[in-house]
Amino acid sequence: MHKKLNPKSMKTENKKMVLRYLIESVPHSRVEIARKTGLAQSAIWRIIEELVNEGLVEEKGTATGRRRKAVTYGPTRSFITSIIYNVEVLETLVAVGFLDGAWRIIERFSTPKDFGEFKQRVTSSYENILKSHVLNKNISKVVFSLPGIVNTESKFLIHAPNLGWRDIDFQKEFGNLDLEVLVENDSNLSLLAEEFFSQDVKESDVAFFLYFGEGIGGAISVNGKIVRGENFAAGEIGHVVLDVESGKEVEEFLSISKLIEKIEKFVELQGETLDEKFRHIKRLWFSGEKNVKETMEEFLQYVAVVLKNIIYFLNPGVIVLGGVVNDLWDTFGSFIKRELEKIIDREIADVLIRDTIFKEISPSLVGGNVLAIEEFLRQIT
Repeated sequence: MHKKLNPKSMKTENKKMVLRYLIESVPHSRVEIARKTGLAQSAIWRIIEELVNEGLVEEKGTATGRRRKAVTYGPTRSFITSIIYNVEVLETLVAVGFLDGAWRIIERFSTPKDFGEFKQRVTSSYENILKSHVLNKNISKVVFSLPGIVNTESKFLIHAPNLGWRDIDFQKEFGNLDLEVLVENDSNLSLLAEEFFSQDVKESDVAFFLYFGEGIGGAISVNGKIVRGENFAAGEIGHVVLDVESGKEVEEFLSISKLIEKIEKFVELQGETLDEKFRHIKRLWFSGEKNVKETMEEFLQYVAVVLKNIIYFLNPGVIVLGGVVNDLWDTFGSFIKRELEKIIDREIADVLIRDTIFKEISPSLVGGNVLAIEEFLRQIT
């Protein structure tokens, strides 16, 4: 038996639907919103007026109709929805996010190995952001994207091996901040961002995000929900053993850091960040440098093996590649696909594999703002 919504609950759900639609798309007129959502125009007029009065939606311009120009509406940028700390092993990006899903990088700093020093850097940057940005205390959140296993319910970092951080209560450590603190794994946030902005992921019953960085991470989505598992370790493919004899895990073979270490035995790579060094590796690959090509081919063969394991284990509709490197498939997809076809049944191989849509920024940073928006939408009454 289906549970019926009472009129108040139905109004709330309609309000969420309209706001979500505006966040995920460009500004629209009320007539367009009614047509797209299927709600009555009278309901849309009431909802838009309510959202405007609450400071969540504002007039954005006009759209030309058959008879006259219609006012278009979209999410406001009058306050920030999130302050994001996108923590990677080498560098932490600090950004602010907005209700329309956009973001702006404020600063970056080297990630300290000492958590106490990291806490000081966060507190300092947080205070600076407060001086120059408007918050909404009922909506704005502080979000930490972390490369490790995270208990999202208690806001507790269980273990981030590449950082050397373990058993850290983020709620306790940052409880002095005026905003609610949210903590999530970087791979999960990356998939959350794709789920929010990508139609193919939205339409896929099962999706997987393979996160390439200093380590290797993974995230699973089933029917639009991130799967975290009993102990919040679901998707942690980097710790799956790939070589039984040596006990080496996937991370040993697919980590961008470890790939760079191998190649720098032959060639001095240009750049300071992993992304910059990987760009140099691509140039060397295309120039035909022998040692680089051999090392890269071995790396890509392991990528194909891991993709095969994901495909057989989860049978996803979409696999998204990204992280520190966001153009792996665009650059090497033809090679990976050939290797994959050698080791997988053709009937099973019909999976969409692509790079993340976020080319110039870590997708986990985008996901940090999406997490804050989703939390706000969940709390709307």
